[in-house]
Amino acid sequence: MASAAVTAFLHPHVRWWGAVWPLPWWLACLAALAWAVLRAREKAGRTPPQDSARSDWEQAA
Repeated sequence: MASAAVTAFLHPHVRWWGAVWPLPWWLACLAALAWAVLRAREKAGRTPPQDSARSDWEQAA
């Protein structure tokens, strides 16, 4: 009886199914876009290291 209720509720011919079905795809795309934007902002906000091994070698030379 519970599986029949779930089948009736989630049947693809329900009116709202057309709006809900692509929702996970849109959310995945939005999450990827938000991650890319936040990652770019994080990288842009970092300052380069002042004391790196390369600069030490250049000073010694």
